[in-house]
Amino acid sequence: MAVGKLSSLGVGSNVLNYDVIEKLRKADEKAMVDPIDKKMKENVEKQAELASIISMLGGVNSEAKILSDYSSFIKRKTEVIGEGLRASASPGVPIQDISVEIKQVAKNDINEVGTKFESRESVFTEEDTVLAFSARGHRYKIKIPAGTTLQEVAQLVTDKSGGNAIGMVMKTGGANPYQLMINSKETGEENRIYFGSTLQSEAIKGGALTLGEGDLEIVLKDVNGLDQSVLIQLPQTPESSKSSDNAQAIKEAIKEAIAQNPDLADLLGKDINIGIGVGGTSLVINDRRGYQVQVFGSLAKEIGFKQTETEIDPIVLGSKPVEGGKLEGKISLGSVPLDLSELTKRGNTGAQNAQAIADAFNNIGGLFVHVDDQGRLVVNTNEGDVFIKADDEAGKKALGQIGLREGSFAEYSKTQEGIFKLKNIQAGQDAELMYNGVKVIRPKNEIDDVVSGVKLELVSPTPEGKPAIVSITADNENIIEVVKSFVEKYNELMPKLAEVTRYDPETGIAGIFNGVSFVRMIRSSINQIFSAISGSGSDIKSLVKYGLSLDDNKISFDEAKLADALRADPDGVKDFFVGIDKAVLGKDTRVGGVFRELNERIDSMIKGSNSSLKLYEQTLTRDDKRYREDRKKTMERLDARYNSMAERFAAYDSQIAKTNGSFNSVQMMIDQATRK
Repeated sequence: MAVGKLSSLGVGSNVLNYDVIEKLRKADEKAMVDPIDKKMKENVEKQAELASIISMLGGVNSEAKILSDYSSFIKRKTEVIGEGLRASASPGVPIQDISVEIKQVAKNDINEVGTKFESRESVFTEEDTVLAFSARGHRYKIKIPAGTTLQEVAQLVTDKSGGNAIGMVMKTGGANPYQLMINSKETGEENRIYFGSTLQSEAIKGGALTLGEGDLEIVLKDVNGLDQSVLIQLPQTPESSKSSDNAQAIKEAIKEAIAQNPDLADLLGKDINIGIGVGGTSLVINDRRGYQVQVFGSLAKEIGFKQTETEIDPIVLGSKPVEGGKLEGKISLGSVPLDLSELTKRGNTGAQNAQAIADAFNNIGGLFVHVDDQGRLVVNTNEGDVFIKADDEAGKKALGQIGLREGSFAEYSKTQEGIFKLKNIQAGQDAELMYNGVKVIRPKNEIDDVVSGVKLELVSPTPEGKPAIVSITADNENIIEVVKSFVEKYNELMPKLAEVTRYDPETGIAGIFNGVSFVRMIRSSINQIFSAISGSGSDIKSLVKYGLSLDDNKISFDEAKLADALRADPDGVKDFFVGIDKAVLGKDTRVGGVFRELNERIDSMIKGSNSSLKLYEQTLTRDDKRYREDRKKTMERLDARYNSMAERFAAYDSQIAKTNGSFNSVQMMIDQATRK
């Protein structure tokens, strides 16, 4: 209490001082404030204990909820006996053993450029060239200008292919440690990267298919660049064959026919590749060297080869049609010079000028020049490369007029031999396995579409003749662990409930919730599960039958009993714990289920704002607020009362002081008179 100007209170009277006021105030606080403080303290204790009980009930209920959930009883565990794979199974998958023999795992396609470089910034090529390849059914022609660095080429591969091929620069060691790698992003044969010339069919037709003599012929180049004819024969496939089945069958027939040709056998899988396209329904025939691939035969188009030969990319293709009129300037193609003013006339059309230039160069110095249907010059050579230059200033302008540009240009085969030296390190391939004796081919090593709910992860081929066994069994251990957790949490909750609701008639000591009926009833409400039974006669089911017994509000658990019951009668355990669905008044309703009923019972206590303990929690919160407001108002009243009392004491003390002063003066006069 503030003293201010009253700090001298009691000086006049030696009676009306602050000691008196403080004693009076303490007496009032004891009578008026202490009861409120006691209620506030008790309320805080109740809130803390209630929060603890709600939390512990929630723990018991979380386990009861699991044991009341049908899906808990259909969980599966998997054990792999053998090597090469990992496995998992979704709830409800039939209990079974699966034999898995892995022939090969899926791999991505890995290719290296043979030329090595000093650094990532080294110049990749001094000549303009083109890197041509096919990936995921698309044909890419990536122009690589002279002076492009190694790192830039890697980025071009990734960017121009839209990520279907990934260009990477690897540091492999040595004097020139850097190499370009061109890899597929995903595994599987359909993600293979085919360099050089590639011929891809459309979807191979399904159904019964037979290939006899003359039905399908493939022409490929041997090591000397000479044509070799390969005749493909195929016994009749089943009527039920899908497009993908026939594609696989023809692929194997082509590979077998090539392997039997002594001039081509050594090229198979290296320079000549036979694969399956995206979706598994088309065929891919590839010559990594860039030679033309041709397909003939009476059934070639019918089975899917609408395009029967690969296109030959020109070394140089004009960027625009040749202009008309008289052209000036001197240019050279390779070693052949040409004065355009001698070939062109003022009245010539562009087509006339283009043909005149083509005729002048054609068949001279190994050049082959013609005009395409758009009026552009097309330049090829049997030398593997060609050099184009302007021989004077007018020639530089003239090159632009005829759609050509200066530079050195090489065909793919020469670039392959001189710069790319492409080598396949790992061919993209599908996973191949025998699943319970049935052949399965997939592009990935994660397989989940053979049997619904069973997921396999292939790691490596299994040893020959030793398939891995995937054993799928009921996950009874999970149920046992949940029951153990339920017992532990129950046995933690019950002593707490006993403590807060106890009453000792001899000492009169009571728990903090002794008088709260719905807290006292929690134990009896939960313990009703031990009186639950179902069935009749020798088939009576109860928690005791499943290893749970109650003694003095403590559960003991015999794991062996429950384990035996889960093995002998899993459906019986499930029905007793979860309940049974029955039609009641035309609606499916779950009936019984000891843990289902317990879960609902505890939910009514703690779940939602209208549950009994949550409502009580709200009441305690409101009481706490009310007690604090009452205390504040009581203290304000006491402050006002004793401030007023101090003011009155000060006035009385002043009057007493004046009276004492007058009395002292009279006393002095009396004392003086008596001394005379």
